[in-house]
Amino acid sequence: MHSIRGRLMLAAGALTVLALVAAWAALSMLLADFVDRRLLAELTATARGIMAASEWDEDEGSFRLDPPPADPRFETPRSGWFWQVADGKTVLARSPSLMSADLGVDGQAQQAHGLDLIVHREFFTAPGDGRRLTATVTLPAAEAAAELTAIRRPLAMSLVVLAVALIAAQVVAVQAGLSDLGHFARGLSRLRDGQAATVPRPKMRELVPLAAELDRLLEANRDQIARARSEAADLAHALKTPLAVLANRIGEEDRALIGRMERILRWHLTRARAAGRPVDATARSAVTPVLDDIALVLGPEARRRGLEMAITAEGAPDFRGDAEDLAEMVAALAENAVRWARHRIEILARGAAGRLILEIADDGPGIPPGERDRLLARGVRLDSSGHGLGLAIAADRAKSCGGSLTLAEAPGGGLVARLELPAAGS
Repeated sequence: MHSIRGRLMLAAGALTVLALVAAWAALSMLLADFVDRRLLAELTATARGIMAASEWDEDEGSFRLDPPPADPRFETPRSGWFWQVADGKTVLARSPSLMSADLGVDGQAQQAHGLDLIVHREFFTAPGDGRRLTATVTLPAAEAAAELTAIRRPLAMSLVVLAVALIAAQVVAVQAGLSDLGHFARGLSRLRDGQAATVPRPKMRELVPLAAELDRLLEANRDQIARARSEAADLAHALKTPLAVLANRIGEEDRALIGRMERILRWHLTRARAAGRPVDATARSAVTPVLDDIALVLGPEARRRGLEMAITAEGAPDFRGDAEDLAEMVAALAENAVRWARHRIEILARGAAGRLILEIADDGPGIPPGERDRLLARGVRLDSSGHGLGLAIAADRAKSCGGSLTLAEAPGGGLVARLELPAAGS
């Protein structure tokens, strides 16, 4: 079983059932002993009553029992409630319930009239004669078992009800105990979304070491990212000057290669800055000002190429994040569109199901369907066409903001890049 809740409930339920079964067995033994003792006391009292009422007639030399036991059960034929008095040779007296049967001259018979009996014997002598007599009193074994069953049945039902109540209480206790794990998980979600800088300190002491270890892991991860970012930035800056020198020395036919290398450096610098910038999930940024700034920056190049740029953002929800992040994503895609469009670029912002949707479409050559996923895959940054630079930057930043980037064919031909981002208030 792969659930802590399930394991705890199963273990608690099993232990509860085992404990109650053991309790039922122990209580049953105690009750059986109690019933045996009570019945033995009843048989003993009857036997001693017989002994007290026994005497010999000195004139006739006959045995006499006066008065006999008055319990009506000894009057019912074949009831199993029997008594008799014997001297080892002859049965001197018997209960009417025995009819013509007897319990043996020694009083040790375990059955009579086909009934299993519980037998109690007492030895005594009666006034008027010194011979040794045996008073035997019995009751039906089935009646004793029925009495014990009548006691055990409500006991078993009570224990079943108790088991259900205890298991229900344990379920509630397990749910309450594990609720702190839910609070802890929600705290980690806030950490992931950028709403907290450290792991929230749990109330339960068992979770405190885990929280401390996670904090140490996060701190080590931040340090590692910072070092990697610094090294990437240092490397990129170190290469910019040699590339500029090479660009001045090489021929015109090799300048395209230098340009490609410069684009790769710009991409790594951008990724280095983005890797060290956390996502602020509490930030809220209006979309229209960001799009207006992008149009202002890219407008000259679009007009130089004779492109028409249309921006529609009426009714679009605010972005849940920094305006700088939104500008970085849209600008990378819009710059790509300006580079490849033939006549027109459209930027559309709208809301849908609590998300902010941004579509940047151009009427350029587009990207073959088989290449779209490859360009957005991990590790693919730039291809020979040059599409990969802006797409990779936008895709990586969208993912870090809790969104996604998809590519499709524009309705009139070309490429449409669709950003789906979290909207403020969602």
